[in-house]
Amino acid sequence: MPLLFRAIVSIAFACLALAILARSAPSEDVTVSMKKGYGVTATGLRPVYPSGFTCSPITSPYATWIDVDGTRRDEIHTGVDAGKLGDWILAPASGTVRAVWKADWKWGREGALLIKHDRSDVHLSNGPKYYYSEFDHLDYDEIKHFEVGQRIERGEKLARVTRPGGNESYLPEVHWEVWEVDDDGLSWRTNRYGAADWWNATAALIDPLYMLGLNDPPADGESVNITPYVKGKDYSGFRGFTYILQCAPK
Repeated sequence: MPLLFRAIVSIAFACLALAILARSAPSEDVTVSMKKGYGVTATGLRPVYPSGFTCSPITSPYATWIDVDGTRRDEIHTGVDAGKLGDWILAPASGTVRAVWKADWKWGREGALLIKHDRSDVHLSNGPKYYYSEFDHLDYDEIKHFEVGQRIERGEKLARVTRPGGNESYLPEVHWEVWEVDDDGLSWRTNRYGAADWWNATAALIDPLYMLGLNDPPADGESVNITPYVKGKDYSGFRGFTYILQCAPK
């Protein structure tokens, strides 16, 4: 075989090998212009629901002073509220149960659930080591079977939307907070309402819509396309979170 021909063949095989490696290697995280909302500051992010589905909407956004019922809050909103009474709440990504407890933030005793997502669970190659999803205003009896360390899969049913503290005077909602975390250690303290409350010195609140917008970053930096969870769909490369409520095809 002529030397030049052998050289061309070798180069061709080398290029093919590099192409295969490039396809199989994890791609770098997409650079996005969305604001995260550190310090519970408004991000300007707004949900855009899929045209082919009917989704229970987000009823009170992150870092707002306006509550679900239109009244002014006593404190700025540290998460998002969403859902209608009886809606199933779905895990936004795979992860593990970090805590299950009886909480009280002046609405009355209720269930709370904390799920830890590793970077690999949300298919990111850099950034914080973990993300926490905290779900409040749950019925404790619906979540008490979860055990710390238990594996949770994306789209798994967690509990149903109910009223804060089970109090009939409040509108139904699930309160969802998202935290960036670098050290997974938790400590517990008692809040001013006499209930357990976790603490992690490395945890920083962000707008949940940021994580909902990672897989399809908004061109304008604000309009987040909400991706519903669809049973049986392949999410092996999906970045960030899918929606926490069920969406029905139209």
